[in-house]
Amino acid sequence: MLTEIKKEELKYEPQLLSSKELLDKYWGQCTPLFQKCIDKQMDGELGVEDIYSKTLKGQMFVIAVKNDSTEIPDVKLALALELVYYPKYTAMNVVALGGKDLKNMIDMFWKHVCGWAKICGIKKMECSVHPAMQKVLEGVGFEQKYIQLRQDLTEN
Repeated sequence: MLTEIKKEELKYEPQLLSSKELLDKYWGQCTPLFQKCIDKQMDGELGVEDIYSKTLKGQMFVIAVKNDSTEIPDVKLALALELVYYPKYTAMNVVALGGKDLKNMIDMFWKHVCGWAKICGIKKMECSVHPAMQKVLEGVGFEQKYIQLRQDLTEN
């Protein structure tokens, strides 16, 4: 059984959704992955439609880890990323991350994401995450640098 799973996973590859055609081809499979992330781990910062529109405008990047050998392409991991410009370097922020078999998919494909980011001149990857996601990302090299606090001014 384990050998079959590994063979099946070999059919998956990361794809930067760099055109409207590519984005539209995989978007239907990415949407539920992003939606789960937004619902469970975010605080209302954005919706799935914001990721789509910002990606079309070149303000975000979406990477899908996908398998095209099926009738409908299967996406096991979806990442939405954006550039953050600091005076001393440019970082890439992981805005949203969702997937099936998330820990395994991150372990298998994170090095590809980082390799692409390095080629683009990125010096650091960063993200603000829910504590549950922190453990997954520490497994691929993230370290806690800050603690983010938020106060809601709309409640009183």
